[in-house]
Amino acid sequence: MQRAQRGITIISTLLLMVFIGGIVLLGFKVIPVYAEYSAVKQAVRDVAGETSASEYQIRKDFNTKADVADISSIRGQNLEVVAGAGVVHVRAAYRREVPLFANIGLTFDFETEAGKTDSSQ
Repeated sequence: MQRAQRGITIISTLLLMVFIGGIVLLGFKVIPVYAEYSAVKQAVRDVAGETSASEYQIRKDFNTKADVADISSIRGQNLEVVAGAGVVHVRAAYRREVPLFANIGLTFDFETEAGKTDSSQ
């Protein structure tokens, strides 16, 4: 009596490799987007901590931090800044589009804010 062979076929192996390759490709496209968002959050937190700075200085400091951290999706001019009398509140909202292949891409909407809105906080 002959036993039936068990295991996966070459077609199944190729399909599995294509699936895993797609997941890896997606990871290579998405991970840098979230790494940049993390850098934006840190830069916003840092500039919002400068309570004696003017609005112009806050935007300039953000641009400096953005250049060092390789942030290209948002600049200091795009920030919403409320600065005055020891109160600083900074908000950053932006959209990042990542092409995958052909006419297919991903769109990410990010928003972060830091600082005080009231001097009594």
